[in-house]
Amino acid sequence: MTITGGLLALVTSGHAAISATELAVVEANAWRARMGFHLLAIRGDNPEDREALRVLLAEGGQETAALKSDADPKQEKTAADLESAWQALSARALDNPLASLGYADYEAMSEMNTTTLHVVELAETGQSASSDYLDIVDLSVAMQRVASEYVALAAFPSAGLPTGTGLEPMDFAMEAKQIDDSLAALKKKYQGDTPASEVLAFVGQRWAFVRGSVPKMNDADSSKVPYLFYRYATQVAERVEALVAGQ
Repeated sequence: MTITGGLLALVTSGHAAISATELAVVEANAWRARMGFHLLAIRGDNPEDREALRVLLAEGGQETAALKSDADPKQEKTAADLESAWQALSARALDNPLASLGYADYEAMSEMNTTTLHVVELAETGQSASSDYLDIVDLSVAMQRVASEYVALAAFPSAGLPTGTGLEPMDFAMEAKQIDDSLAALKKKYQGDTPASEVLAFVGQRWAFVRGSVPKMNDADSSKVPYLFYRYATQVAERVEALVAGQ
């Protein structure tokens, strides 16, 4: 089970408005859904992977519905659009032809990219002001985004974000350096906050396990560790969500 249920309890507890931190968690989970979509292809539509993805999507659906009901008048349209976008993302994420039928469907890959980016755009647009631990959740978002692209390219060389979006290929070396810098700054900022410090130490530990393989994604002959990246990125997201839910 994911930790999203803990966040769901938070957002349904009577908040007057949706916080930027809550929206950033949705953003991180959109990248996780894309990562789960491509993991199905890598591991042959493994039932455990499919169930983990189904749970993530179902809890995300409950979460976005709760956010819509909790939205103040200025947030109502964004929240309603976000709920609808999550539904579209969920329908696409559970249907990967490369996993179920064994052939690469470029339309499916393109749609996975565009539905993910739509959720991300709505979540970012709705973040009108900073809130508790937003910067830590943003670090998780950055890691989930890199992990999602890493797993996508490991699944199929043409499954990356440029497919169907017109985006430039990810510069993995630059992204990894930005995560390094952000992690170091956050550890310094939160050194007096025990719960946050413990989570950041965990994030740093998990990041260290996969950090060396990230820049090598630009080398077609390098060995890839997509499942390890998926597992550690997922653990990071869950620990960060637990930190947020504990507020």
